[in-house]
Amino acid sequence: MKLKTSLLLCFASITFLSNAQQVKRCASYEYLKSIDQKYPGTEQYVKDLPNQISNDNHKKTRAATITIPVVVHIVYNTGAENLTDDYVHAQIDLLNKSFLRKNADTSSLRSEFLPVVGPANIQFMLSQIIRKSTATTAFVYDFDFNNNNIADYVKQTSNGGDDAISPDRKLNIWVCDIDVPGAAYVLLGYAYPPTGLPNWGPQQYPTGQALDGVVIDYLAFGGPNKLPKGNAAYGCTGKTTVHEVGHYLGLRHTWGDDNGKCAGQNGYEDDGIADTPDQASESNSDCNKIKNTCNQGAGDKKDMVENYMDYSAESCQNSFTKGQVTLMESVLNNQRLLVRIPTKIEDYDFSANVTVYPNPTDDIINIGITNLDFQQASVFLMNNLGQIVKTTSLNQQTSSTSLHVENLPTGIYFLKIVLDNEYTYNQKVVVE
Repeated sequence: MKLKTSLLLCFASITFLSNAQQVKRCASYEYLKSIDQKYPGTEQYVKDLPNQISNDNHKKTRAATITIPVVVHIVYNTGAENLTDDYVHAQIDLLNKSFLRKNADTSSLRSEFLPVVGPANIQFMLSQIIRKSTATTAFVYDFDFNNNNIADYVKQTSNGGDDAISPDRKLNIWVCDIDVPGAAYVLLGYAYPPTGLPNWGPQQYPTGQALDGVVIDYLAFGGPNKLPKGNAAYGCTGKTTVHEVGHYLGLRHTWGDDNGKCAGQNGYEDDGIADTPDQASESNSDCNKIKNTCNQGAGDKKDMVENYMDYSAESCQNSFTKGQVTLMESVLNNQRLLVRIPTKIEDYDFSANVTVYPNPTDDIINIGITNLDFQQASVFLMNNLGQIVKTTSLNQQTSSTSLHVENLPTGIYFLKIVLDNEYTYNQKVVVE
């Protein structure tokens, strides 16, 4: 089975195939060079970042939890690539635990970093799973003569992929086979940051909303230990997606993609986050807690290999810093204004938005939800024993549905509508 590792498209991750070779997971410097060719001055701007930005520049955000709807596109050529729903649910669960910092492995964080880490007020809710069979055997990470990434074909129905669903409102994740023909490395995923963030430079890749989102290789997607991944130094556990969503929400790699530079050295870059320790270069898919590639003097901390935005082993990654959280939450309030889903059931009564008719009925029940921002509604009809006898669903695009009950025994039934897996509406229905 081929080995693949993670990638940020703007700052791409690379892993060499041989176990005997050093694991080098990032091609960010090469990508920055390609952007600089199209927009001269970008590279120098990014190198000067430590003198231009700080966490104080990020707009303050609200404390309420932001729940993001997620659309997962399974774009497959073979049966193995057509991952089951279990993988999707496992990945959403891992995203939620990682961003809330409720993952069990947070206990392995070194005490020196405890003051700077914290949970993000960000959660993810699965809105839709789309399966798309494609004749494309793999989506190739490469650039055409206009500097466009050909792997973005996975986001285009006309090119064998699947078009984004409401990318201005939802996080789209494409799961597919990513390939880099002729290269000594393979890639596991990529994501574009939002435009307009100072820590990414003024001339960021002009993607447009249709290309917004995250692309993950099918072998790296899902919960831990579901697929044989990695080598002696590295294994996939689903945290590639956590890393790439971090990029989607504006985070850069902790070492600033500067090819081994520290503060004060020519060509030094920074990630724009004050509380991530200065780090010269990425970790080599290991968990070296002794390494300190940049000594900052008094109060200096070692390299934070536990950070999701390093290239340490996924078994080691368990935290975002408070500064990283501040930036991501700011992005969700300023650059990526996605749908906000209410998080407290007691604050959300949507009965006025529901229509159920006719009632009583002898053949059909029509159900509609109007003037409401929601992603998915599951509808259950239960008998007086609590047994489910009919089910259906609706979403914002198809905001009405119906249940045929002409073959049901007469009597009293109970209709339950579960909105976005969180909020419940109940109504008694009489079948005559």
